[in-house]
Amino acid sequence: MSSNRSIRSLVAAAIGAGLVLLGGCASGEGNASSSASTASPAPSPSVTVRPPGAAELAAALPQGESLPGYSVNGEPESRTGVGTPDRSVRPAACRALQDARSGSSSTSVAEARVFISASTFAPPIETLTFTSHRPGGAASYLAAVDKALDACPSLSFLGRSGDRIRAEIERVPDRVSAGDASVSFEMHWALDVDGLTMETFSLVTAVRSGEAIMTVTSDSSVGSRLSAAKKRALLPKLDQALLKREADALRAAQDG
Repeated sequence: MSSNRSIRSLVAAAIGAGLVLLGGCASGEGNASSSASTASPAPSPSVTVRPPGAAELAAALPQGESLPGYSVNGEPESRTGVGTPDRSVRPAACRALQDARSGSSSTSVAEARVFISASTFAPPIETLTFTSHRPGGAASYLAAVDKALDACPSLSFLGRSGDRIRAEIERVPDRVSAGDASVSFEMHWALDVDGLTMETFSLVTAVRSGEAIMTVTSDSSVGSRLSAAKKRALLPKLDQALLKREADALRAAQDG
C-alpha cells in the first residue's frame, strides 16, 4: 500500500514539474539525451499578413472532433497581450526555451491554446498553442529560440515545491515540413520521490506561419526502471500531419 502511495506521489510530482512551465504562460506559459535540430526554413511568402487577434486564434484552433487522430479536450483558452517569462530559469539566456515550451511569448500580441490527446497514445500533457506577433516579431521569436538552443545544453527552473530542477536539452534532427520556418527540441529531467525516480521527456515544436507561431508541446513521464526500448516506445514523437494541418489553419486565420 505504501509503495502504491509512493508511485502516485512520484507521478504527480513529475507531471507537476511540467505544469510549472505551462503555468508560466497562463500568467501571462526521444530522450532529451537523445537528439535535436532546427528544420530548414521554407521560403517566406512575399505577401504581408496581419497578426490575428485572440478571438481569431481561438477560432482557428481545432474543436470537438475536428482533429483527425486526436481528441480535443475542452474549449480553447485565449488572451490578449504578452506572456510573462519564468524568471526562475537559469541561465537567463535560456528563458526563450521556457517560453517555447510553455507556448507563450513576451513579444506576442495575442494567444490561444487548447489541450489535445492522441487516440493511440496520450501523454499526460499535450498542448497546441497559437500566438500572434507584430510585424517581424514571429521571426525574431523563433530566432531567439534557435539561439538559446545553441547556447543551452541544459537549464534549471523551480518546480511547484520550490525545488530547483535541472533539465537536459537537445535539438530534434527531423525536418518539420510545415509553415515558413520551425525549430524542435527535447527536454528531459528526473525527479526522485521516496526512493523512486520518474523521468519526464518533453518534445517542443514551434512553427512560424506569417506573423504567428504555432507550438505543440508533448510531455511523457515514465518510470526510470523501464527498459530503454520501452521508454523509446512511450516518448513523444513529431506528428508531421498535425503540424502541417495546424500551421495551415494558422496561416488561413491571417489571410482571412
